[in-house]
Amino acid sequence: MNFATILRAHPWLAASGMLAGLLVIVLNGFGLVRPLPGSGSLMRWHDASHDWLLVADDRANQLIVYDATDGRPLQRLGPSAVGDVAELAQHDGRLFVIDDDGTRNELKLPQLKTVASSAP
Repeated sequence: MNFATILRAHPWLAASGMLAGLLVIVLNGFGLVRPLPGSGSLMRWHDASHDWLLVADDRANQLIVYDATDGRPLQRLGPSAVGDVAELAQHDGRLFVIDDDGTRNELKLPQLKTVASSAP
């Protein structure tokens, strides 16, 4: 039996295959909207003396730093300290706070001070 004969004998097979393909496309967001690797609203950063969870709170527009070992909040940084906060990104050991419009503020770790800013 060839493929065309199978599809003629079982027309629901083609329909279910197309439906499954459409479902994959829709659930995958058409492949257009994907966070960059190493980005998101939660980031872990650690060195010899620090183990932190950094959380970008878009609604409160602040960066919250937690102790990764016990979960206690250590620091809250608002827009005056780190700029507007939408998400975080790491690249080459550097931490960036990204705004909704794409403005990136680079933070120096572990001081959590802004060292550079760039607009899209």
